[in-house]
Amino acid sequence: MGLRKWIRARMADTRDHGDASPVKALVYSIVGRDEETVHALGEYTADTYPAAVADQLRRRAEVAAALRTMDLATRDGRAQAVSGLKELLRAYPHPLAYEALILAYVDQCRWDEARGVAFAARERRWEVEHSPHPEIRCEVDRLKAWTPEDVEELRREAVGELVTPGVGVAAAAPSAVPVLG
Repeated sequence: MGLRKWIRARMADTRDHGDASPVKALVYSIVGRDEETVHALGEYTADTYPAAVADQLRRRAEVAAALRTMDLATRDGRAQAVSGLKELLRAYPHPLAYEALILAYVDQCRWDEARGVAFAARERRWEVEHSPHPEIRCEVDRLKAWTPEDVEELRREAVGELVTPGVGVAAAAPSAVPVLG
């Protein structure tokens, strides 16, 4: 196909693109048309809603429902739920599942595993915060951002390397402090 024939064919494509300008049709055929990005909830219709986002939201709802059935408020409940939490994270990396798994590992003094899960939670949080879909971005609003440094602080506190404010040598041994009065 010659260049003139190709340009004539592209200029005739104005009816396919819905544009009145044949120049726009030519430019769109060369560089492609930009997709409009959705900026707020509710801008989708049933026809335009992305299937990948719908699948993610469905899996997130299933994982959230499973988390509600687990006994995660107690130390024993978290210890028994470790394998279930790992399976849920494979189905969908929900931030509450990460948090429960971190706390379960901290309860069991499994510091390396807790730091690893905290690192994965931080990476997932970054992915969620930078998602083009507001439905996904809203997932981490008002949730604690766990970091490996947070786990290290908990480890140091549990081992006794970290002195909490208000509790020092004088408070631990009140007889060593002279009483003036």
